[in-house]
Amino acid sequence: MQQTITRRAFVIALGMLAVPLTIVAQDKDKEKEKEEKKKKAEDKKDEAKDKAEDAVDDKDKVVNGPGTDNSQDRRQDRRRDAAKK
Repeated sequence: MQQTITRRAFVIALGMLAVPLTIVAQDKDKEKEKEEKKKKAEDKKDEAKDKAEDAVDDKDKVVNGPGTDNSQDRRQDRRRDAAKK
């Protein structure tokens, strides 16, 4: 009878130790996943900034792009031509 009690106590003690260890391991995995998600989000933000900067650079290269003085003049000329017809 004495051996049965010690075996049971040993198994119970192992179970009591195993549960918190598995919980800690799962928490670490969750933290790693959160960090990876943060890194991916930062990368996406950086890519979006780069694309926006490229779009601005491309807009500057366009001849008579929207919002320039020449484009305003062309619009006024078109309006005048349309009014004449």
